[in-house]
Amino acid sequence: MVQDFFAARNQEQLHCYSQFLKVWDIIFAMIYTLMYGSWILYLLNKKIYLVIPILGMIADWSENFSEILMIQSYVTSGSITQSLVSLGSGINSFKWIMSSLTYVLVIIGIIVAIRSFLMKKNRVRYL
Repeated sequence: MVQDFFAARNQEQLHCYSQFLKVWDIIFAMIYTLMYGSWILYLLNKKIYLVIPILGMIADWSENFSEILMIQSYVTSGSITQSLVSLGSGINSFKWIMSSLTYVLVIIGIIVAIRSFLMKKNRVRYL
């Protein structure tokens, strides 16, 4: 499937995709990590939880690096090794696990914030 993905693109498209992975996808990962990290800090106020989105960002960068290696391998030899594809797939799975855990943390933070707000509101009402 990966081989077919690269075969469906010409050299210029592969070069463009490689440049995208080297620049824009790096920046995008930093932006979404800052956004989720800010939400987690605001909602849960625990710095230790920042490890999860940061690991997700590192996994995203590692996935980009493995894709760049696949592109280089395909361009030079016309093939991609199974081990490189497996490595990229494993990194991708880890990235999605970290992303899912990040979403869970944000949702828990929202629930805690709503619950705290409602409890304060009820206390004021009974005074």
